[in-house]
Amino acid sequence: MPNTVKKLQGFFEIYNIHPALEPAKNLIFKSEFESAVREASITLENALREKSKLDLHGCDLATKALSFEADKKTGTITRQPLIAINKLESESDRNEQDGIRHMLMGFFQGPRNLYLHNHIGSGVSNSISVIIEVSFFLHLLDGHSITKNGCWIKSTKSTKEIYDNMPRQIDKWRFKKAVKKYSKSRNQLNESKNNEQEQPCYSLCL
Repeated sequence: MPNTVKKLQGFFEIYNIHPALEPAKNLIFKSEFESAVREASITLENALREKSKLDLHGCDLATKALSFEADKKTGTITRQPLIAINKLESESDRNEQDGIRHMLMGFFQGPRNLYLHNHIGSGVSNSISVIIEVSFFLHLLDGHSITKNGCWIKSTKSTKEIYDNMPRQIDKWRFKKAVKKYSKSRNQLNESKNNEQEQPCYSLCL
């Protein structure tokens, strides 16, 4: 068991789990998987309630906290959301806001309700997945928008140059892993294309 806990601790460090989920993480280490999911769900709900100042629960809370209205022609925001994930200036910004709202609604209607009102005999894998999802939501609520913190690489750069300019070691590790996975997929695709070209073509005559 100590070795398992050590591996789980390393796993959570790699994923940069939100600090507010420390109690949920500790429940995972104690093998209290169902309680860990409930704790994470309550943490997320409390964060939404605190930021929106709404006295609501679950799906209704997510809907009213993040919903907004915009002019379809100009994209001008006619009703601001109580919680804005980003500045809502571009179509991508508005898509992110609306997409996260739908994701939160689905989370509360699905995993949150199932775990809160039933005894779910799931193992560590499902519990970790839920905690990672909740962590993603909490980071967004803290202002870590995908559209704000992510960007396209507009010019051609070598992977080494990108890797060398990354400030955090954890990001370098993730990037190296992603490049390795991409290279493997690309090689498999090229091999598949080559095999197709080498195969003779036959026509079926009736």
